[in-house]
Amino acid sequence: MTLNTAFTSFDECILLEDNVNETEIKTTDVTEYAISSSISISSSRILTDCTNVIPIPIPTVAQNQPTVTGQENQWCMSGYKTLKLDKVKQHQQNDVHKDAQAKELEVTSKLQSKWIDAQTKARSKHREAIENLIIASIFTCQMDDALNSFSPLCSLMEKTGTKLLPAEVSGISYRNDDAALCFLQNVSQFLHEELIEKIKASSTVSWMMDESTSRTTQKSLIVYVKYLDDFEPKTSYYCLIDLDGDGTAQNILDSISCMWRKDDINPKNTCWFASDNASTFTGVNNGVVEKLRQKLDANWIESSPCAAHTFSLVGSQAAYTLTDDNKLGPISSSVSKLESSISKIYNYFSRSSSRQTRLKNWQRFLEQPELQFKRLFDIRWSSIRDSIRPIIKNIEPNSQALFIVLDETSSDWIYSIADREAANELRKQLLRDDFLFTIHFHHDLHECALGPVTKALQDDDISYLELMKLIDEKKKMLRKWIEQQTPMWGPSLSNYIQESNKNLYGLFKIEPANRKKLSQECCDHINRMLQELDRRFVRSVLRENLSILFDPNYLMDHKEIVGEPEYGRDALNYTRLKYGKLPSFDKTAVQYEWELIKAPLAEYLKTSINHLRRQFWKSFILLRKTVNEHFDQQFKNILVLLSIYLLSTSNNAECERGFSAANRVQTNGRSRLLRETLDTLLNIRLLLSDDVRSQRCQFVAEKAFESWNDHESNRRYPRTKLIIDVTDDYEPSTQKGVGVGK
Repeated sequence: MTLNTAFTSFDECILLEDNVNETEIKTTDVTEYAISSSISISSSRILTDCTNVIPIPIPTVAQNQPTVTGQENQWCMSGYKTLKLDKVKQHQQNDVHKDAQAKELEVTSKLQSKWIDAQTKARSKHREAIENLIIASIFTCQMDDALNSFSPLCSLMEKTGTKLLPAEVSGISYRNDDAALCFLQNVSQFLHEELIEKIKASSTVSWMMDESTSRTTQKSLIVYVKYLDDFEPKTSYYCLIDLDGDGTAQNILDSISCMWRKDDINPKNTCWFASDNASTFTGVNNGVVEKLRQKLDANWIESSPCAAHTFSLVGSQAAYTLTDDNKLGPISSSVSKLESSISKIYNYFSRSSSRQTRLKNWQRFLEQPELQFKRLFDIRWSSIRDSIRPIIKNIEPNSQALFIVLDETSSDWIYSIADREAANELRKQLLRDDFLFTIHFHHDLHECALGPVTKALQDDDISYLELMKLIDEKKKMLRKWIEQQTPMWGPSLSNYIQESNKNLYGLFKIEPANRKKLSQECCDHINRMLQELDRRFVRSVLRENLSILFDPNYLMDHKEIVGEPEYGRDALNYTRLKYGKLPSFDKTAVQYEWELIKAPLAEYLKTSINHLRRQFWKSFILLRKTVNEHFDQQFKNILVLLSIYLLSTSNNAECERGFSAANRVQTNGRSRLLRETLDTLLNIRLLLSDDVRSQRCQFVAEKAFESWNDHESNRRYPRTKLIIDVTDDYEPSTQKGVGVGK
């Protein structure tokens, strides 16, 4: 075949469409064919003449050359021309068509999701179920319930539709007390680590400790910490330390030092060490605080004895007489008789339900509230007030239910001889002038003087100046009672003296006594109390100077002179020298910072209405930060002194509340709880008081799950596999979890 006969005209090329099942035919010019030795035609059928490929030359058309009708030619392009013979199939290369085709294929063929998606979905359900179990364990702890109540709670939750794991998964149960304790340990670990971060972020800290004996007669030390969180003082439970039966100062110091090393806490940031008045902590030479100062070479650490315990000692020590060498002698006879009478009243009614019923019937008849007599404990400053009050309410002239019951019982023959004799003996002892005079005196003493102070001491936010002012007021009142030759007693005793002039008190005759002697005994008791108050509540120079600088009430009372140059300089000099060696504190720069901060502080005092020290300084600092974004760095030294003032504490009541919470957890039925388990439960009980439906509780549960499901725990949750991934020689076996100590 010659070259001329091998070429086909352009019109003939169109006829090839019926014979060639291909969308494109590559073409070339004659000159290109002459140069190239072979020209190929891409086709499902090869156009050949015997063994030669037939090239089809097509005239060159410019790119997007318009046709006769004026439209662009979609079939030809310049260069290596392409002739698209099957335009209908071109849309198969379109991405939109591919997506639509894939979706149609997925719907029509009902394809299953990928294994990764199925695994992720299954794990999310698994995680949600475990987090629900964690929240259930938190609720069990918050209600002080035993851990063996966790399983019934899970059954109840499952009944109400909550997603939980099955009762047993691969031989492992997630609904018993071991699983609950494991969940709680992870929750406790997260809460403790969160607290440690807050402590490290605080410039200074204050520690509160108290030593006690648990139900199992084990000596333990409860530890609370007070720190600053966004310039707001907060108190939190820290831990419970086992003293191994050794409550000495050295062992306590070694235990808390080990605690600080374990949690990587710098003990030199400690400024206050609060405790009760036990010599183990407050000893001048061998106390815990003094040993800590010597060990850390930190003279700035101050002991802060609990004012509530101090006031308790005032009440108890005032009941004792003094010897000639100013040592404690025997207890006062009047106080001893009063305590004996109160105990007899309690014992008489507490041992018989019928006696209590008769008393309640008379109380209802006389339209009195049903008051129960309470036992007198050794802690007189708090319990004797609650023991005296119901007795006074039941012996007053308008409501003498106590005397009526005793008189009726002693004279009615329907009761046994022993019952009549006991009632008659108690009635004679109570219808005596010495008992009635003394109990009315102590009622006035507690209601007018000791009671308000006791209630104020339970406030954790009470300032030092407020406390000392309250004590001074009560001391002045007591002195006025006895300063005259004829004492001016309180309202209760004054009314009793007026109503019992004729040896009658209401409906009953009383046995008279020497009232001058009784008055002298009461005066002696007040004098002893004033002596104890002066001896135990000594003014602290450090606390007074800190109050002059930072106490909101004091600043408000002196707001007219706060902005003056000389205000607070003496107080600042004392405090800066006291804390001169405190880490990250510059005793020289703080002088300039104080002079700079006084002007805005004086302006703020003119408009401030919040005088609580918890909120006053936080509001002031936030206001200054809006004006000066570098306020923290510019006044960092004065803020250190401010933190020391805010972290000062007047009582150790939080430790007592912690032991009360421990007693609610470690009941007689759960007395064998390990110390570690009790510490775990107290962490959650005292640090996570939020409702289980709150976002905070859900956040803690998520963090606890991450800790529970870490790599070292090797849980089944992240080890889910396909059946096809299992080896041929696999043999199923039950895997047992590690036991949890309780």
